[in-house]
Amino acid sequence: METMPAERTGTRHWSSPLSMVLFPAALWIVLPLWGTHALLITLVLLAGIQWLTGEHRTRWAVVMLLLLALLLGGQAELGIRLYPVMINVSLALIFLGSLRSTPLIERLARLSEPDLPPEGVRYTRRVTWVWGIFMTLNAVIALVLALWAPLHVWQVWTGAISYLLAALLMAGECLVRRRVRRKVVQA
Repeated sequence: METMPAERTGTRHWSSPLSMVLFPAALWIVLPLWGTHALLITLVLLAGIQWLTGEHRTRWAVVMLLLLALLLGGQAELGIRLYPVMINVSLALIFLGSLRSTPLIERLARLSEPDLPPEGVRYTRRVTWVWGIFMTLNAVIALVLALWAPLHVWQVWTGAISYLLAALLMAGECLVRRRVRRKVVQA
């Protein structure tokens, strides 16, 4: 189990969301202006920031080292194409791995509702499964596109469509959660 030194706990709140926002921005700005090498260097730096300041430091170290190896091996385009695969596999492992104990979504729900009812516990477990499956499917699609699709097709999927689908899943889950809460309150 990874532990965070006390002085780093405050930074973890901004580093993951920042890297999620920066990836599509880097994909649509750095790639067209400066090319694959510059984008891969940017991704290595993002992974390095996560490794230094975020949670899941071992995963970020692996991502950073793999990207660095691809960069040094002259495989910059493959490196940028595999970055979303690595991130989605990592997120799938986080979501699905949390099901062995307290599911990730339950932990998040308990931040605002510490006395989560049994219905809420069951619901959050299902939502954790859904997010884990979503991240797994997204990783598979990103891998297929990374290996066999033209760069612009991969770019549209990983820099736009996958984010749109995640936002739709989040919005849909919010609507379902409200309906489930109303049923629990009425019961």
